[in-house]
Amino acid sequence: MKVMNTSKLFIFLVIISLVFVIIKFTKNPDRSNSYNEVLVDFDSQLVDKIKINNENEQVILEKISGQWKVKVGQKQHEAVKSTVESFLQTIQTIKPSRLASRSVERWSDYNVDDKGTRVIISGDKDVFLDIILGRFAFEGQRTYYSFVRLVDDNDTYVADNFMKMSLVSKRDDFRNNRVSNFRNDSLTAIDFIYPDSAFSLTKKETYWFKNNVEVDSIKFKKYRDDVQFIMSKSFASSDSTSVATHEVIFHFSNRSEIKITKSLEQGDWLIRSSENKDEAWKDPVLSEKIFISKKYF
Repeated sequence: MKVMNTSKLFIFLVIISLVFVIIKFTKNPDRSNSYNEVLVDFDSQLVDKIKINNENEQVILEKISGQWKVKVGQKQHEAVKSTVESFLQTIQTIKPSRLASRSVERWSDYNVDDKGTRVIISGDKDVFLDIILGRFAFEGQRTYYSFVRLVDDNDTYVADNFMKMSLVSKRDDFRNNRVSNFRNDSLTAIDFIYPDSAFSLTKKETYWFKNNVEVDSIKFKKYRDDVQFIMSKSFASSDSTSVATHEVIFHFSNRSEIKITKSLEQGDWLIRSSENKDEAWKDPVLSEKIFISKKYF
């Protein structure tokens, strides 16, 4: 009886061992629990170049002499430092929560192929990260995630609480779009220089005057509020050599003047600002807002 029990136990153990071997060597590799737990690991202070390959656009950012620049055509334009830093911080939030697939054939399902957004982050000629950001999905009403893949890896990962759509990735999003930015309490005078006329507004104590006649305070406040902080992404080529025909010059008590000009180019007004010499804009609404008529006041 004891021998029989021992034999049954031995047979049972053999069966269990066979089942384990079969499962180990025949299970679907897509369902493996073994994966890279860290995909993104770099020091932002060491980064000096970022490449973003969208489906229809390549964005190149470079740190030159401590200043971030974005390449537009063959020229380097000023990039907004805080926007670049925010981009790097967002990328660093990518953490794999689970493995989605180990199959190359599944890349297109998750948009981690050529349809995804490729981000290459490097510094001192070393590549810190080369990753493809794929499609995102929702799980329930509050949980969202994205599919990501390292370029040199077949594995596709799920990154919880990361959404590619929230990531700034277009060239114009990085460019400095500031036209004007000043404190209204430091403004002392405004000169309007037009081809057919010229006039000035000057501040005396707390009142504003045009040719020694006090202007309507409500109208002046509206104009000042409209122009003291202006941003625009209606960028135009800054290579134009057209001569400015209109100027508005803002004078201050505690800083250098701001000069905004416009010139006619192929039927459109080209606007430039001394606040941002790298850029030019074609924005009709902006033109009307800044270059106000003398009759307005």
